Amino acid sequence: MRIVLHLSGGLRAILTHLPEEIAIDVEEPVSLREILVQAGINPLLVVLITVDGKRGEKDQVIDHDARIGLVGPMAGG
Repeated sequence: MRIVLHLSGGLRAILTHLPEEIAIDVEEPVSLREILVQAGINPLLVVLITVDGKRGEKDQVIDHDARIGLVGPMAGG
């Protein structure tokens, strides 16, 4: 399965060493939390997840090709 992570917003500002999109190939179903760790993203930094445009959860198991949107903490002043 091919999983594409799209980092947006505040997450891009925090994880400047990572590209905006990360593609990961996995052989078997895997939780979003495990995918984040494999990509080098601390799950605590992610406050909102979408899976193919629908709300997702860190413990959700992905068992198909998917596009995952990741949003980090909001900041303001």
